[in-house]
Order: sequence, then C-alpha cells, then structure tokens
Amino acid sequence: MLLLIAVLGLVLLVALVTPGPGNRAGRRYPWAGFAVPFVVLAGSVLMPLPIVPLLAGAQPWQWVLLLAGPLAAHGLAWRVSPPWWRRWHGWIAGRAALLVFLVAGVELTLVSRSLSAPEQAGRIWIVSLIVTAGYLACWRVVDTGYWPLLLIRDSAFLLAVAGAGAWWQRRYDLDGPATTLLIAAVAAVGVSALVAGLWRLARWMRNGPPSWPRPPGLATWPPLPGQVWNATVGREDRPVVVWELKRYCAYVLPVTSVDGPREHLRLPLAEWHRVLSDDAWLSLQITPVPYTGFRSVRGRCPDRFWERMGRRALGDPAELEAPTLRSAANLSQRPR
Repeated sequence: MLLLIAVLGLVLLVALVTPGPGNRAGRRYPWAGFAVPFVVLAGSVLMPLPIVPLLAGAQPWQWVLLLAGPLAAHGLAWRVSPPWWRRWHGWIAGRAALLVFLVAGVELTLVSRSLSAPEQAGRIWIVSLIVTAGYLACWRVVDTGYWPLLLIRDSAFLLAVAGAGAWWQRRYDLDGPATTLLIAAVAAVGVSALVAGLWRLARWMRNGPPSWPRPPGLATWPPLPGQVWNATVGREDRPVVVWELKRYCAYVLPVTSVDGPREHLRLPLAEWHRVLSDDAWLSLQITPVPYTGFRSVRGRCPDRFWERMGRRALGDPAELEAPTLRSAANLSQRPR
C-alpha cells in the first residue's frame, strides 16, 4: 500500500510543479519551483480549518477559523499559477474559492462529524493535502499545456497511471480513503489535461496556433504593432516588424539583408542601431507568421520609419500554411 501511495504521490507532485508537457530546451514555461511542494504541504494544514466549527465539541471562538481557509487558498492559487495569471486578481480569487469549497466538501464527506478535530486530525490533513495538490495540479497542467498533442499524450499517461492504481488497489485489496483519493486526484489531472488538449487541438487544426494561451519561453506577450521580433519566416530565423495582429497569426514585414527594386525599404544602422546589428532592408510584402514562430523581442521600429511604412503600398498578405499535427506536437522544423 505504501508503494502505491508513493508512486501516485510522485506522479501528482510532478504534475503540480510541471513546466509544461513535453517542452524542449528554449521553449519552456517557468516551472513552479522547488518550494511549491512544501508550500502546499503547509497550506493544506490551514485549508480544512473552516470545517472545524462543524465537528463535535466545537467552541464558539473557533468560528474565527472560517477565515483561514480562503486566505490559505488564495495564497496557494497565486503561488502555483504561472506569472501571467498573477495580475488577474479576480481569476486567482475564483480559483481559490473553488478550492475552498472542494476541500470542505470532500472533508465533510469523509470525516466523522461526531468526533472532534483533534481525534481525526491525521485523516483531515491527509484528505486536505491530496485534494489541494490534485486541484492545483489540474490548473498547472492546463495553464502550461500549450502544445495540444503533447497535452493529450500526457493525459493518456496520467489516466493509465490512475487505471493501474485502481487495478492494483482492487487486486491486493488496498482499500483506504488515502489511496482512493490519490487515484481520483491523478485521474482528475488526466481528465483535465485531456479536455484541454482536445479543445485546443480542435482550435489549432481549424485555424492554427491561437494568440492565447501564450507560447512557452516568451517573457513579453503578445507582439504589438510596431515592435521588432525575431521570428521564423519561411523556415529562416530573421527580424520582423509586426504590422497587424490577427486571432491565429500576426502580419509582419520581414527584415532582410538583400536589396529589392521597389518593394524594399532601406534601414540604415544609424537609426536602427538599438534594434538591428547591421544595415538591412525591409520587405513591404505582408507575411503571416503563426504565433509559435515568434522567438524574442528586439525593440521598436523608429517612429519615422513606421510613418513611412504607413504611406507605402504594401503587398497583399500571403496565404498562411495550414496547421498540421506535427506543429500541434511541437515537431515542426525550426532553426536553432
């Protein structure tokens, strides 16, 4: 039984701190951090405090403990969420509220109301820890699961682990609330990843990679008109000037070292020295680039050149390449 609990707990821990399913070097979300398991461990002690007044032998002053659960839930939700969500205080508060209700509901289902809190403190804490870790792991996997097929692949692994754990529990008669809760928590993370992966895959295959959620590895997002980015254009890594944002791609003007007759604009280094490293030419042919093609921001286009671009006749956008399953699995060829 201890071996099964250890295996399921390790799988749940990995899901809780994951930097994202299947990310490769250079395209990686920040991981939650080494301290997160200890934060969840400590926070799970406070999460069940709101149910204490409902148990036998409760004292009037213990109703003050109702405040501890929401405060701990908000801190945990904020700590585990990726950086871009932490500014959305209402979204974090909503996640925290759902966590409070989930922990309280499971606790009141599994603990005895006829016993006082100290008499069943161990069970209360274990239940709180598993439910809290499983809930936060669900959000973590969904937040960092940008590539749809990789998210579906990892969901299949999680569901397989949960299924194997259920078989193991039944085969060796390892009945117990902790084991059952762990299996349910791993299964819940797998189902969350599967639903998010299928939903994102449907959008991806219909229109290509969306502007949200943000691709991994980018600190500044989304690209803004007038910014200069490094991006993949025609399988070549080159600077581009962002012209217009669409829902599933961005229209850009590529920067090249090759002169053109009329459809190129000269970019002297004297005015572009903070953005480019050499004299260059700007193609006035609008080119669509999927959001996965943006690598890093270089700076902004000088105002004088931005005004000149607006006065020039730009070529019609080329057709965006159809998205493939390879791109949804992060297997498309990209220059290093």
